[in-house]
Amino acid sequence: MSAPYTTRLQQVLVGPTPRPVLLAVFALASGGAVGLQLQDHEELRRGGVYWLIEDDPAVPTRAPRFDELFADLSSKLMARPQLRAEFLPLFPRALEAAQACRPELTPETLATVSALQAEAAALDPGDLPGAFSLEAQLLISLLIFVSEEERYPRPRYRGGAVALERLFQAVGDPG
Repeated sequence: MSAPYTTRLQQVLVGPTPRPVLLAVFALASGGAVGLQLQDHEELRRGGVYWLIEDDPAVPTRAPRFDELFADLSSKLMARPQLRAEFLPLFPRALEAAQACRPELTPETLATVSALQAEAAALDPGDLPGAFSLEAQLLISLLIFVSEEERYPRPRYRGGAVALERLFQAVGDPG
């Protein structure tokens, strides 16, 4: 079994100029990758999540916006209504996996992340509308949850739960 992620310097778009930023990069079975920024870099705070259309450190990547993710997921759910019952339940499990990443990322946690990623990939028929595969949607969301858990720790804040609620509101699902 290969490692669930690799670390590398990745070109990240910051305005018009790409800059090398240290990411943990999770390859997608559907092609491309998703990256989590591991340290602060100038004005970019650690925890940024990036979608790599090509899994290539020289190809500049960018951070997907919430509205972009939500619109993409909504189009998939409209095209295949059965995904509400099959795919949406993976998101609360992704939040649980993200919460388990604090205070330490363990092999067990990484195994859970990999299992969720594989479940999402298995649900994807490959012909859904939008830019993101189901696997990319889930992994981007999971890493956003990880970032939110780190930036807004419990008990004072609600971590990734706010992002999960926003996702469910955007797709018209009570969660």
